[in-house]
Amino acid sequence: MTQYQYIATQTLIDSNRYPFTKEQFRYLLRHRDKNGLNKAARKIGKCIYWRSDLFDEWIESHAETED
Repeated sequence: MTQYQYIATQTLIDSNRYPFTKEQFRYLLRHRDKNGLNKAARKIGKCIYWRSDLFDEWIESHAETED
């Protein structure tokens, strides 16, 4: 069985690993069905958790490519 790492939104904000503010994360969550983050976000009760490997993949897929 594969173990995945899930991180709470506030933990991601506090870690400074990603350059997003709390409001930006809220926006991403609100539009996760349109922006492709639906597969990386998990809702458990009232809390939203991010699967770190899928979130990193999503960020890398939006990187600007050099021509």
